[in-house]
Amino acid sequence: MSTERLSLPVLDVLDMGIAMAGLRITRYPEPMYHVFFRIRMHNAADFSIRLKGRKWILRDTSGEARIIEAANVFNQAPILIPGAVFSYGGCQDFSRAPVNMEVRFFGEDQWGAPFITPALIFPRQCFKAPRF
Repeated sequence: MSTERLSLPVLDVLDMGIAMAGLRITRYPEPMYHVFFRIRMHNAADFSIRLKGRKWILRDTSGEARIIEAANVFNQAPILIPGAVFSYGGCQDFSRAPVNMEVRFFGEDQWGAPFITPALIFPRQCFKAPRF
């Protein structure tokens, strides 16, 4: 389901947060930047929702944006009843140093109406290289 062609209503019922995020750099054979994360979502609505996909916008030091849309959320289409919490972890890879990451989730409410969430924007400190 591509969100580029759709004008989905924004539904702001998920209390989303980044439970953790960090950067790891591998140097061989070429530099790669890996941003590991865990996202936590709490359904603050008084109705159920189903998450059916996600849309990432990733930017690196080149200034280009990479957009990734995918069905499911970590190979799942979770149903969140009121008060339910869902979390998942993952990694985004960059060939240049990352400067911005944001994700939106799309799905449908319990009546079948489609929606997309507001963007969850990763804080800049997620992209700082660890000091040794």
